[in-house]
Amino acid sequence: MKLKSSFVCTIMVVLTLSAVSVVMCLPSQAPAQDKKIPVKQPELSAVIRRAIERAIPGGRVVKIEKEVEGQDPGQYDVMIRSGGKQYEVEISPEGEVIEVKEVAATKEVDSDAGQIKKWTESFNLENCVFSTVGRNRFFSLEPGHQLVLQSEEEKVVITVLDQTKIIGGVRTRVIEEREEKDGELAEVSRNFFAICKEHGDVFYFGEEVDDYKDGRIVGHGGAWRADEPDSKAGIIMPGTILLGARHYQEISPKAMDRAEIIADDVTMTTPAGTFENCIRVEETFGLDPDEKCYKTYAPGIGIIQDEDLLLVRYSKVEEETLSMADVPRRVRATIKRQAGAAKVLEIVKETVDGVTRYEAEVIRNGKETDILVSTNGKYLGIEGEDEAEDDDDEAKDEDDESKE
Repeated sequence: MKLKSSFVCTIMVVLTLSAVSVVMCLPSQAPAQDKKIPVKQPELSAVIRRAIERAIPGGRVVKIEKEVEGQDPGQYDVMIRSGGKQYEVEISPEGEVIEVKEVAATKEVDSDAGQIKKWTESFNLENCVFSTVGRNRFFSLEPGHQLVLQSEEEKVVITVLDQTKIIGGVRTRVIEEREEKDGELAEVSRNFFAICKEHGDVFYFGEEVDDYKDGRIVGHGGAWRADEPDSKAGIIMPGTILLGARHYQEISPKAMDRAEIIADDVTMTTPAGTFENCIRVEETFGLDPDEKCYKTYAPGIGIIQDEDLLLVRYSKVEEETLSMADVPRRVRATIKRQAGAAKVLEIVKETVDGVTRYEAEVIRNGKETDILVSTNGKYLGIEGEDEAEDDDDEAKDEDDESKE
């Protein structure tokens, strides 16, 4: 009996060891770890861009990731905002929309206070008298003011144009941004701003965007206007800087960028020089607060750092406010002749890149306009005159269409 029992035990041990060996030799069934890389919109192929537009027409792309390792290599995961909601869209490498699902917005919590962050989104615009010309400490709407920021791969040129555009009944100043990547034009945007004279707040009324690839326009990602449904202007730069202040910069189903002032005593060195008493701003993107970027603004200059982009060159507008008696005789005569019965509110002597001119702000028929005069008294026209005519023609066309 002892021998039989021992034999049986030996057989059981052998069988158990064999089973363990078989299990250990089987291939692992654990899913491969997904690995994704960020992708920027201009880098997408035309078929993927069309798929995004089909999935959420008119939506704003927040983030794009491409899966390079995992169950679905080559697949694109795109986060899109539309109508105050956020969606996750999965797109195959061939441009097929695999899935569209709404995702919940992540709530932001102030780690110090343990409370949900609140953002100012009501600005009482009806109480503002807006101007297309002016500046506060960290933002300029003076035509000719230009900033050039650059990194190893990118270059951005920001220029305050001598152009205006009416957005929702408010005449705004046009600021152009031209972005290059690896020496190739990637994006040109025309941004619309106006300054509130009462408080010095600079408001952002929208932008037109042209995305470029190989020298051709391939899209208009991020474009929006404050006069579109469910949209309104936000503050791009407050006139009074308050540490910790949080406000929306743009409010639209297509754009919900926000800013928080996180420092007001920054000193930063850039290729264009060392700047003191700067402010640092943390920007987040509304429905995707985990996506953040940091910018630094210098007094009298504007933005000097945007992530890895640093200011390399700037053209600063020099201004001097004068009385009528202090203006040269020929300039004074031209201003009086062009103003006629209109009231002259202010005269500014402006110098950009060594070129000087005079701007006389007048009220004519209840509207403020700027008469431009050269140093020798030559009449240069009304600032934004051509754009005003274009806007009036555009408004007339819209009225004609509504009557049809």
